[in-house]
Amino acid sequence: MKISRFRIIILTALMFCLILSFISCVSEDDTDLAEEETTVNMTGITCTIVRGDTSSKATTDAAVQLRKQLEAAGVDAKIETDWVKRGEEMVRFPNEILIGRTNRPESEEAYTRIDGVDAPYDYVVKIAEIPLIAATDEYIAEAAELFLEAYLKAIRDGHSEEIELVREHVFPISDLTLEGKPLNEWTFVVPENYNSYALNEIKKISDIFSTLSGKRPEITETPSSGNNLFIGVSSDKVPSEYDLSYIVKKDGSNIHIGGSNCWADLRAIYNEFLYSAMGLKVDGNIMDAKSDIRLSECEVGDENHYRSFAVSAWCTSGDNFDTERQVKEAAEAGFTKVNVAASGDSASLDMMKWCAIYDLQILWTGFANNGEFDASGYPSIRRYFDAPHVWGFYLRDEPNSSLFPVLKESVEAFAECSDKVAFINIFPMYASREQLGNRTYNEHVVQFLDTVKPKWTSVDIYPLNVSGLYDGYCKNLDEFATPCRERDIPFSVYLQSVSFASSKRTPSRRDLEWQIWCIKSFGSDEAIYFTYMTPYSSAEDFKDALIDHDLEKTNRWFYAQSVNSEFSVYDEAFSRYKRNLGAFSLNADGKSKFLIFENQFDASGFIKEIKTDNPLLIGCFEGENGSHAFTVVNCNDLQQEEKAELKINVGASLTVWQNGDTSTLNPDSEGFITLTLDNGEGVFCEINA
Repeated sequence: MKISRFRIIILTALMFCLILSFISCVSEDDTDLAEEETTVNMTGITCTIVRGDTSSKATTDAAVQLRKQLEAAGVDAKIETDWVKRGEEMVRFPNEILIGRTNRPESEEAYTRIDGVDAPYDYVVKIAEIPLIAATDEYIAEAAELFLEAYLKAIRDGHSEEIELVREHVFPISDLTLEGKPLNEWTFVVPENYNSYALNEIKKISDIFSTLSGKRPEITETPSSGNNLFIGVSSDKVPSEYDLSYIVKKDGSNIHIGGSNCWADLRAIYNEFLYSAMGLKVDGNIMDAKSDIRLSECEVGDENHYRSFAVSAWCTSGDNFDTERQVKEAAEAGFTKVNVAASGDSASLDMMKWCAIYDLQILWTGFANNGEFDASGYPSIRRYFDAPHVWGFYLRDEPNSSLFPVLKESVEAFAECSDKVAFINIFPMYASREQLGNRTYNEHVVQFLDTVKPKWTSVDIYPLNVSGLYDGYCKNLDEFATPCRERDIPFSVYLQSVSFASSKRTPSRRDLEWQIWCIKSFGSDEAIYFTYMTPYSSAEDFKDALIDHDLEKTNRWFYAQSVNSEFSVYDEAFSRYKRNLGAFSLNADGKSKFLIFENQFDASGFIKEIKTDNPLLIGCFEGENGSHAFTVVNCNDLQQEEKAELKINVGASLTVWQNGDTSTLNPDSEGFITLTLDNGEGVFCEINA
């Protein structure tokens, strides 16, 4: 904590008493008196507040506030800048009061004390022939308040003696060390190819050390003969994979930290250095900061870069998603990707840094105009794509077939610029013929895939009605997934994670889990929660999503965290069976009409027999070595408490992934294995042939 200390230079005994009374703490009983004293009528007194021509916002605001307070006390005050035309001499204004950094020698002398390395000051305030206020931006407003009271008191009492009020800066952790050595004995060695953003981030971290201790390391591309912190590829020990993986290693008096790129480096420095070893908080709180920073050696991978099944948060509808706290919360909810708006400035680079720290991939919006991508403008946005965790950008949502030729050109143009994804989402089956521009939905999907040839695509289907489930849900999934599967095009499916009409219900935990099991059964590579932030809309009646309009977590956030955590466990098994063969359903009638679809996969080659009275959805997968696996999804009424039981014969034992855990089940004497699923639950089964 900072400790205030005043040092007062007084030239007369009378002034000594005056200032002592001024700087003593003001009690509640004295507050009205102090306010009364600052509003004494001083008509006829004039002054000119002089600030720097390029003064900081803090200084400018303090100058404006000072002028208002002086005028309220009856002083005729105006503000001028210190600008001087080239070649001309500085001209003084009448009765100057200097505030902040100006070209006046009095200011320059005061700021040599403010900027002192060994004993800097928070502020220097003088009531003198040339009154002045010099302070850091953090304390300029406080210094101006001190000046105001002393200045008005001196005028009222008729004193002309010089008064100086100063406070030496007290560093919160003056003895801060890294591995037992002061920070100024370290050299931070940065890669030669660092861009300006990454280099500035390292300088900001150095500023943190200086703020805390008054000492900072040297930042250079050349190692010193002393203690070196090698960052990123300035070391030959970091991982070579172009992802967010990183290491922390110690080698004698040197430390190696980072990965193959600046984003992996920043991920390592923030997670291992600032947040873990040093104890800083995301909000900048230093109360738990440690006085000696001791790094732990580690190797950390980029798990989300290689996920077989991704979970994405749609963050561009509703309130802004633009802070580190929000990114951290999305990662804590188990998301692997976020859709965020690109501002095309340093704010987007900050978002890239935060997503790197929390290992989140990015799908940008804002780099395309109605499905058109202009390759000639790519150099100006390249830096927002040259990162391992930037997955792609949103090219177009739900295009009519008349736009397919334009989208084809844009996809091809972007492919010439980048290996990222130009992402396109297409209509669900319940879109009208006019919206599609095609006679049938199947024709629309096939024409889109064959014309545009997307690298990746998606569809949004929202099945959760108040009265039950959308009858065409599995038919829609099938008519979209089958052409994608035949062309080996990976795809995402949007989940309904919010109510947006009176006919649509607010999803429960089992609603979310059930949707993910269904889309996975048809071979989806990603679930996109629509939506993460609660949208604003005049056309639709949105209820709270995962984050409400107060930016607080709702129950849906905790549901999603639970479901996403469970599916992260299954990813190990999913990665062994990347080829989806298709799906089939059982007992699709009555309330289970949503299970009816045409392309029912014949799994008789590896599933001999299934006995059940329950409605089920089963998705089939193949591994690289010809092994097989399958999902089983309980499709009983989600708004009831109905378990599903089945007996299945696969001619072997099963490794069953269920409830975030795994077990091996052996067949009974008749060759059957019994599986029991809760309402809305699914399981993933590997056949141990």
